[in-house]
This record gives sequence, C-alpha cells and structure tokens, in this order.
Amino acid sequence: MGDHDRVGEPKSPSRPHGRVTGVRGALTAAVVRLGPADRRLLSRLAVFPGLFTTAAVRELTGEDAAAALARLADAALVVRCGTRFRLLRVVREYFADEPVTTTGPVSGADRERLDHLLAQGADPDRLTEALAICARYGDVRNAGVVLDALGDAALETGDYAGAFARHAQSRRLAMRLADPLWTAESLNRLGLLSWLDADFGTARMLCAGADAIAKAQRGTRAKRAWSRALLVRGAVALGRGEHTSAHALLSQSFATADRVSWRDGKAWALGQLGLLALHEGDTAGARHHLRASLRNHHSLNARWRVASQLESLAAVSLADREAEHAVRLLGAAAELRMRTGARVPPVERAARQRLLTAAQDSMPRARYAHLWSTVTADELIREELDERKPPARVVDPPLRVFAFGRAEVFLGTEPLLPADWTFAKPRELLYFLLTETDCTKHRIGRALWPWCTDAQVRNNFHTTLHHLRRALRRPGWVTYSNGRYRFDRAAGCEFDVDRFRNALRDTELAPVKWLATAVEVYRGDFLDGVPGEHWIAERRAALREDYERAVKTLEVLRRRA
Repeated sequence: MGDHDRVGEPKSPSRPHGRVTGVRGALTAAVVRLGPADRRLLSRLAVFPGLFTTAAVRELTGEDAAAALARLADAALVVRCGTRFRLLRVVREYFADEPVTTTGPVSGADRERLDHLLAQGADPDRLTEALAICARYGDVRNAGVVLDALGDAALETGDYAGAFARHAQSRRLAMRLADPLWTAESLNRLGLLSWLDADFGTARMLCAGADAIAKAQRGTRAKRAWSRALLVRGAVALGRGEHTSAHALLSQSFATADRVSWRDGKAWALGQLGLLALHEGDTAGARHHLRASLRNHHSLNARWRVASQLESLAAVSLADREAEHAVRLLGAAAELRMRTGARVPPVERAARQRLLTAAQDSMPRARYAHLWSTVTADELIREELDERKPPARVVDPPLRVFAFGRAEVFLGTEPLLPADWTFAKPRELLYFLLTETDCTKHRIGRALWPWCTDAQVRNNFHTTLHHLRRALRRPGWVTYSNGRYRFDRAAGCEFDVDRFRNALRDTELAPVKWLATAVEVYRGDFLDGVPGEHWIAERRAALREDYERAVKTLEVLRRRA
C-alpha cells in the first residue's frame, strides 16, 4: 500500500515525455505562474472541502487574504460564489495528491477480522494489519479510523513525527472525500501535535482551519471538533503569554465539551485553565482545576497526561512553599513516565526543567532523593484525588549514602563533613563495606592498605573502624560475626548503588521501567574524583560497564516499542 494514504486508488498511467496536456497540465501551468505567497495560500485553501469566507481564510492564515483571493479568482483557480469562495475540485485534488477510488466496504470474514483488530486498542501491529485489510478493499473511512488510531498510539509514547505522519495521511483521505468533520478532526489532531511539539504557528494555523469548518457544521461531533480547536488555540495563546485570549478560548472550549459530555476535552481544558491560574498567581484555583483534570485523565487511563498533571500540581505545591510534596509529585510523575515509556512533550520541557531545578535547590540532596524515591504514582494519585487528606509527611532514613557522581553521606538531612571522618580512610571503608557482602579483615586490609604488612594492616584497620563508627554515631552499623565484617542495612540505610543494582536485577519483570530507573540513578561514575586504592577503579569500571549496557538495551527496547 506504500505510504498507506492511497487507499484503493489505481496506479496512475504513465505519461508521455514532453508537453503535458489536459486539465491537469493547464492547472500546473497556472500554478507555476503564481508568486510563492499565492501558491502557498492556494495549497492551504485545500483544507476547506466546500464554501469558505474571507474571514475563515483570515483565521486560517492569520492574515488578510482578500487581495490574494481576488488574484486567485482572476486566475480561475478559485470560484466566487456571492460573498463566498470555493476551490475548484481539480485544484483541491492537485494539492491533496490523487483522488481516492473507493471499491467498497470490507465484508464477510474480513469485516469480522477488521472489527476484532480495531477492538484490540492501540496495538500498532494489529492496527497495521487492519490498515492492510482496508487497503485491499479500498475502505477509505475505516482506513482513516486506523490511521488516527496509529497516530494516537504514536503520541502516547512521544513519537510526534510518527503521529504527525499518520494523522496527515488521514487528513488527505478526508479531504479527498470532501468530508468536512473528518477533515476538521484531522486538522485538530495535527494542531494538537504541533502544539505539543512547541510549534505554535503551525498549531494555530491548523486549528483555525478546523475551527472554521466545525462552526459551519451541526451535531455533537461538530461541537467536539470545535471544542478541540478552541482548546489548542487557547493553549497556544497561553504559551505565548496572551492570558486574556487564552482564558476566553479555554473557557469556551470547556463549556462546549461539558455541553456534549466530552470528558477528554474537559480534562484537557481544565489542565490548561489550571496552568493559566498558576501563571496568574491563583494557586488555589490552579490546584482545583488541575485536580479535576487529573481525575478525568485518570478515569480515562490517559497515563502520559496524568504524569503531566502531577508535574503541574508539583509546580503549584512549590509556589505554595510545599517543597517536599512537590518533590514527591515529581517522583511519582517520573515513575509513571518510566512505567509507560511516555516522554515529556517538548512544549512542557523547559518549564519542567525549571521546576526540577527549583525543587532540587529547595532542600538538601539527601532529602530530595529520599522524597523522590519513596513514593509510588498510584499512592500520589489517590492522595491528590482525596482533597480532604493532607499530604503525607515522609521521614528520612537514618543514613543515606551517595556514590555515583559526587560522593556524599547524610545522617538524616545532616551531611557528614571531612572533619567528621577525621581522615579519608574511614569513608573509604564505608563504601567498601557497602559494595561488598561479608568481608574478612584480611580482604579489607588487602583492598585498603595493599602496601602494608599484616601488623600494619591490623593496626590501621582497627583505628579506621573506630573512626567510622564514631562518624556514623552508631557502632551497630558495622557488625562482626564468624570472622567477617558487614554493614547492617536493616538499621535504615539507603545507598544509590543498591538502587542501581536492584533495578538491573528486576529488568526481567519490566525491562523498560527498571532499565530507565537504573539509568536515572547513575548520575556519574562511582566515587568520581575520590582518592583511594585500586579497588575503587575496578568497581568504577564494572559499574560503568553495567550502565552503558543498560543504556544500549533501553534504546533498543524503546525503538521496538
């Protein structure tokens, strides 16, 4: 079927070399004589399947195109119909590629198979099979349904280029059949993608076209199309800082979606109204709108949008000086994105990065890491949807140890400084015991004092162990049994290398989720820049190899998804 947009159409006959004749040839010659701006306008007018006004064209292009329309009418490419215009059918087909020849709907056993495949949801392989059935029968309308489902599935994982290509194919089919509402819905989908990809100009242009088409139609489907067009235009206005226009468009979008009981549209509009309230300093209103949006998206199982709402609620919490709850929300959103494979939309990336930086700067690193990691998305969603319940208070573990990147040790929220260790070896002993299991004194001595005699090792070891226990203020952290020393994690210790290793161990259960967790935990090489013996370099090389393998595997799995 090739690009999947030429559903059921016959192959074009070969044309002789030399001068092109006929209607298409005359049309080509007329188009070539146009200036670049008029040619671009003519191609955009193909979004209108029937009559349109100069006001509609102005909404589509953002410019007054009356003079250009007059030139196109003089060139016999646009036809005047009183105060309206229409595009010649051959012109529309010229810019929408070849016309579609529909041979008939799918029937019999293939109809049952197609229905079964469409009922499977957003599985790309099954949808591609469904598309092949539509192509064989020339079932254009069901091909459009499948293409839109493929586009929506690509959007779920953040594949904006793939989603745009699929919805553009659906739009071409809609325009060839001159189906106004299908065209409007396709334009809206493309506009939504353009907005998520931070292409505000394209988003505005596409949804202005959808707006103009939908307003001329009747029925629930037309109202939904109009609501979505208003939504994207309002989101673009918000992104450009045009708050008055954004409020009017988003409020109208929500009201229209509410009238036709369109929950998805209400959820989107509420989320944008929440962000608008936050920009205007109304944190109470922002929280109210965003929680309502979260409730709707959660009930619709729109998981990537749930993650975005959690991050928006984190921004509200940070603005209300609830930094700890903000970090928990950010951690829950990150977990949800890892679980689903969804990416942060480009339109949200800059704001999310500013939010992460502000949250990290609001508290010690140990506290931030603990709050981030000791929460689940399901728990936070339940907490946010129960507005009567105050945010849970998270208690720090007694000891937190970081080895990736900058080496740090915290007792609660208090960092241990160089003076607390007395000298460097007690801290090195801590990291050795944490990365090993049960160790004999001889093995510890050969690793930390490889140049010393046995007598010197015994003396150095006992002195170092004494200072380690004193720095940690609890002798029971390091235990001795059956000739072996070990670090007792049961007393309440969190170690980032443990999190890294555990994530790699759990990849058989959910490869993408746990590989992504391991990659996130690895913030730099093991004890990077910390002086010490050769065992550190060996451990550093082994962990870096595990990290690089995880990154490559994760890339492969995401390409297959």
